[in-house]
Amino acid sequence: MSGIFKFFLIGCLLLGFSIKAWPVPPVFFEAPGDLKAGEYVEGQVVFKIKPDLVPVAKTHQINHPLMEGWIARYRAEDLQKIFPMHEAPAQKFNGRGEPLVDLSRIYRLELDEPHRLEEAIQALYATGLVEYAEPRYLPQLLYVPDDPMLDSQYNLQRIQAFDAWEISKGDSTVVIAIVDTGNDRFHPDLINAIAYNYNDTLNGEDSDNDGFVDNFYGWDLAMNTNDPQYYYSGHGVHVAGIAAATPDNGTGIAGTGFHSRFMTVKVDDELGRLTMSYEGIVYAADRGASVINCSWGSTSGAGQYGRDIVDYATYNRDALVVAAAGNDNNQVPFYPATYHNALSVAATNSSDLKWSGSTYNIFVDMSAPGASILSTFVNATYINSSGTSMATPAVAGAAAILRHYFPEYSARQIAAQLKATTDNIDTLAGNEAYAGQLGTGRLNMYRALTETGHSYVDMLGHLEDAESFGAFQGGQSVALASSFENLLAPSQNITAKLTSLSEWVLVQNQQISLGAMGTGQVVTNETEPFLLQLQLGIPSNQQVYFMIEFFNEAGEYAGRQIFSLLFNVDFINLRVNKISTTLSSSGTLGFNYPSYSQGLGFVYRNGPNMVRAAGFMAGLNTNKVVDNLFGAASGTFNQFLVPLQVAQLPDDPQWADVEVEGSFNDSGGGLSTIGLKVDYRALLWEDFPRDKFLILEYRLINQSGQELPNFYAGFFANWLNNDPKNHRAAFDQANRLGYAFSAEGGHYSGISLLTEGEMHHYAFDNKGANGSINISDGFTHFEKYNALRTSRNTAGIFDTDNEISTLVSSGPHYLPAGDTLLVAYAILAGDHLLDLQASAEAAYKGYHGLDQVGLPPALSKYVGQQIRRVFPNPFRDGFSVELTAETTGSAVVSLLSLEGRRVWQKEIQTQAGSLQEFKFSVPSLEPGSYILQLESYNKQEQFILLRLE
Repeated sequence: MSGIFKFFLIGCLLLGFSIKAWPVPPVFFEAPGDLKAGEYVEGQVVFKIKPDLVPVAKTHQINHPLMEGWIARYRAEDLQKIFPMHEAPAQKFNGRGEPLVDLSRIYRLELDEPHRLEEAIQALYATGLVEYAEPRYLPQLLYVPDDPMLDSQYNLQRIQAFDAWEISKGDSTVVIAIVDTGNDRFHPDLINAIAYNYNDTLNGEDSDNDGFVDNFYGWDLAMNTNDPQYYYSGHGVHVAGIAAATPDNGTGIAGTGFHSRFMTVKVDDELGRLTMSYEGIVYAADRGASVINCSWGSTSGAGQYGRDIVDYATYNRDALVVAAAGNDNNQVPFYPATYHNALSVAATNSSDLKWSGSTYNIFVDMSAPGASILSTFVNATYINSSGTSMATPAVAGAAAILRHYFPEYSARQIAAQLKATTDNIDTLAGNEAYAGQLGTGRLNMYRALTETGHSYVDMLGHLEDAESFGAFQGGQSVALASSFENLLAPSQNITAKLTSLSEWVLVQNQQISLGAMGTGQVVTNETEPFLLQLQLGIPSNQQVYFMIEFFNEAGEYAGRQIFSLLFNVDFINLRVNKISTTLSSSGTLGFNYPSYSQGLGFVYRNGPNMVRAAGFMAGLNTNKVVDNLFGAASGTFNQFLVPLQVAQLPDDPQWADVEVEGSFNDSGGGLSTIGLKVDYRALLWEDFPRDKFLILEYRLINQSGQELPNFYAGFFANWLNNDPKNHRAAFDQANRLGYAFSAEGGHYSGISLLTEGEMHHYAFDNKGANGSINISDGFTHFEKYNALRTSRNTAGIFDTDNEISTLVSSGPHYLPAGDTLLVAYAILAGDHLLDLQASAEAAYKGYHGLDQVGLPPALSKYVGQQIRRVFPNPFRDGFSVELTAETTGSAVVSLLSLEGRRVWQKEIQTQAGSLQEFKFSVPSLEPGSYILQLESYNKQEQFILLRLE
């Protein structure tokens, strides 16, 4: 069905609207698939605690039992605040309305067993105490030494530096921070360009009280000394010269920043590893650097920590971070360059063509010469080097001159001015293949100083959460309204042009008018949204990139931005009651496995995630088991269950406050395929006592063409706990409930079986303790089928450092060809065991329609073996009955008053063994409670119904 839909989703995945944007805080750590040794510090964890933990958090200690338990379990050492001198910002926003970043809650520590890094980070998330946790990523330097190829600094001519210096030569009060491998402070072209700290001279004291003793020359953060002289690499010396080498001194070269000074922040250790790179940005920003040069980065460093640092420099300190786009000659995003507030710089050669090694992609902001750049080097020498490392400081020096010439401009405005005044190089022969991927063009310093009439528009975000777009499918149209800020000169009329970079989405009205925009003015296109048409056949979870370009009233370029939206998701995030979770379209709960970035986990009362993996499982024998859970090889997930109809929210839920429905089959199982089609639905209520569970109902249809004897169906969950040594699993027969808990107290979680059939509960010690099936080394078909038909009611008792799992199942069932089996489970959480048991009872009553307020408790006996369900209940004009009859023939369906008087009846024809649905209309029935009675062959079953007004 086509049409424009109002955005609606019960909870959803919080996706940033761009890679250069703001992400959702994760709930589960998933190591980057391409992360290699040497790209992170082994055994080191960086994490940010939640605000409510601040009262018990000290510089070297966090006095919380869960944190203390985690530290003890992983034998973590050297806990410390990364920025101990920082306090939380007094306000949430700066004077420009930009969000301030709190660095005072960021910590680091070392693990005694580095090989357990991923496991430890996942366990840290499970405490519920952190906003994020991640490895300490190690960026790489981005230069390639080469032989001299040119007799002069061609780069200065190409960017019109000489003409620019006729307008402004900058000033020594403007400081460029070179966050790199150190300086050669004795170099004749650098010694007079250093921003010496005269407030803390070499007297053995911290004269300026900034926490660093005698940081007169700068600071070596990696070696923790006041001597930032190069040690392992001269990379920083070369970079410093490009930005700030002393001009007019009769020797060497001139930096683009001319009179600007540079601050030396050394961040590499004795092995040349950039272990303090992001901390160097903070050091520089805190000490007044107006521009911060980062000629380094990595493809694996897209963490929350780095984003916090770049945002802090931009919003809290108004410092412009200029970063290298990468030297990989591919389109892979590089960090920190790809963060929203970093100015990403690609490299060109003397002909304005892309340098052969430069990274290029749609997230690059601008380019600058970076091929064979002559600059200062160690021991008072000069060499030529190539790389985006060389292009970046040229832009940083230019930015420093602009910061002096336009003192009222913010860091974001300086970045906008640089981007708005570049020379377009996309049309040059040799650059066609990279058009749109080298930024707005190549740096032109003269234009940046003289052309002040440019508008430059930045898209701030969407009026609806970007998450909402996931619900839209092929054939539907979507209205996109956003907010926009003009950072530079006023315009009488700004036009926005939106282009889809995907074949799966068309923009029906590519161009709209935003109207007049003054400097700093924010407007929206709420009254004239872009209309997006999703194409039929769009793949599930399709991330679509868009480019939005802006033009002023004269048609002149006024900015561009790249953002992405996720469409046609095959999972739904649910925040209906006290449980927040995700339901996929392929039978899993918590996450859309194998991706842990798609989903909320299983969260109770806004606490930590409680599942590693959870979902439906069915088995016929030891060779035929289907699920989308752990595979036979450790660390893998099966993908046997394939969506037929993605999970959807019906407009008119019949049974619960919120319902989800969809279907899948097991066609992805290969030789494991059983031949099942599964129609499923989830039921959730907002009110007490039904606010601590969700019900999952599966209608299993045998499409194999043959009978299925010894068939089992179940629901599995690998539970997480912040204290694994006290994690336990147990079984409550009365409530048909398998549950998990901590022996030290805390929240409970569990699975209860709501439908009939012989029940089994298998509690796993995941590592195989005390005879348990070992699933830590992979979960085979043989193990799964045996667990489905076996009972093991406790876990966690004999292994005190062990994850546990539970599997609740029923069987053996006999399922003839074409027949249907109905199974249902409640997935629950509670504050304690009695609370969990009360929820299990409420789930059973809610599912079987026995929870009508005011009805006599004795009526709970009216639960039939043939009546599967009655819906909707309560009802108004009519209701439906699903039943599985024991015999073929006639039966009578009646409604009785609570006193037993028959007020309505209808004869039906039943078919033995088949699941049938009968619909009845009773518009004239008085509102009130009734007993539904099914009579056949002297057998009578009863069920409670409530008719509403």
